[in-house]
Amino acid sequence: MKLWSVPYSCLREMGLRDALVLREILSEQDWSAFEAQYSPVGRRGYAPWLMAGVVLFGLMRGISSLRGLERLTRSDLECMWVCGGITPDHSILGRFITRHEEALSDALFASVTEAVLKRTNSGRARVAGDGTVLEAMSSRFALVKREALEAQWGESAEGSAAYEELERARAALGDRPNAKAVVVGEPEAGLLKLKNGRGSRPAYQAAVLVNEARVVLDAQVHSTSEQAALAEPLERLDGTQTRELLLDAGFNSYAVLECALEKDISLLCPEQAEDGQSQGKQPGLFALRDFRYVEDGDHYLCPAGAQLHPARRCAGNPQKGLRAYVQYATSACGTCACRAQCTQAEARTIQRSVGQELKEALRQVMAQPRARQVFAQRKAMVEPVFSMLRERQGLNRFRRRGLRRVRLEFRLHLTAYNLGRALAYARRRRFWALVLRLACPLSRPCPPTRQWRGRLTGRRPAALRVRLTPA
Repeated sequence: MKLWSVPYSCLREMGLRDALVLREILSEQDWSAFEAQYSPVGRRGYAPWLMAGVVLFGLMRGISSLRGLERLTRSDLECMWVCGGITPDHSILGRFITRHEEALSDALFASVTEAVLKRTNSGRARVAGDGTVLEAMSSRFALVKREALEAQWGESAEGSAAYEELERARAALGDRPNAKAVVVGEPEAGLLKLKNGRGSRPAYQAAVLVNEARVVLDAQVHSTSEQAALAEPLERLDGTQTRELLLDAGFNSYAVLECALEKDISLLCPEQAEDGQSQGKQPGLFALRDFRYVEDGDHYLCPAGAQLHPARRCAGNPQKGLRAYVQYATSACGTCACRAQCTQAEARTIQRSVGQELKEALRQVMAQPRARQVFAQRKAMVEPVFSMLRERQGLNRFRRRGLRRVRLEFRLHLTAYNLGRALAYARRRRFWALVLRLACPLSRPCPPTRQWRGRLTGRRPAALRVRLTPA
């Protein structure tokens, strides 16, 4: 008998139920977009949902290389059940991912996410977002100064063409088109500081949105900006389904506040540090939040009670992302007793940008105890996602080059992660069903202690190895 023909009951008896649930979820998805890309004539190819099962099951096991996936189909019993016993070559797996790149990153991720939401009985009412830095498929030793690169290529036609292509790729970064350091092999990656203390490396910014069941609802990858990576998922939020949005202080920007206001979503996001130390000034200086704005008189009140009136207005430049603002100043700083705690200049000035009232309103909301209590759940919702991706699935750095391929790889990892959440909830339901089945029927006699313990301790945590006897 072939290994992949092991019956369903045998896998259940061996406790390999994850493979059964995973195959069931994948078989329920719509694969018509994948099948439409195959020719009706010629040799029949592998079923797309079986090929996707190999890739996703391997990512759940921390295997991302194509040759590792090829070995997994020949050596792992659960993988044999998920993929139906097919043994594709690593080159076939690579061509499958390349051919269905768009469907894997968009349609499959969306359909699997909806299936996992139903199985976890969760929704999109409360959403938390965060970002991280993931190293690119390039070494820091490959960084080259632009001047050195120009001198190396010189005036040759081949060098000029390569340099123009590099400039087009770097222009896609948006935030850093004129960066001094260039990675020739990975021009779309930004030089970012990693969060593990290893210094600056060519890397990408990845951002996710998750719900209370830690299911990833949406995600995006950007070359340099964490806020730009989260901007697209925020734009795709539906205000009729999402009521609360929890973000950390790094996303407290006018664009996020205006997006939440437009979609009528309750935003909980603390303000960034505005003390003097964060601005490179002497610590202990009064921050902007220490000044109170009086709307009726259009002036600010400083901590000493002096008024700051409009002194200069700037129209801004929307094309460059510069907002219009009004600068407030006062002439009372010369004789103020709190001048040492306020400014080192001749007079203190306050800059009020268009939309500042949104930040002030959010500051008042975050001062409420109930809002802080709800916001405290953000870390428990979103932080475990990145730890699972790094520690369980091995996503410490990307294995593909280019922003487009990096986004595909990240979506595949998130699809595998969401499937893992469905499997975790399935295991939880089976466990509590077993506990209720053993503990609730008080009408029948209690089984012997050895048999009772044996039924509970099979593949169960040590904390549960106790005798449950009816009262």
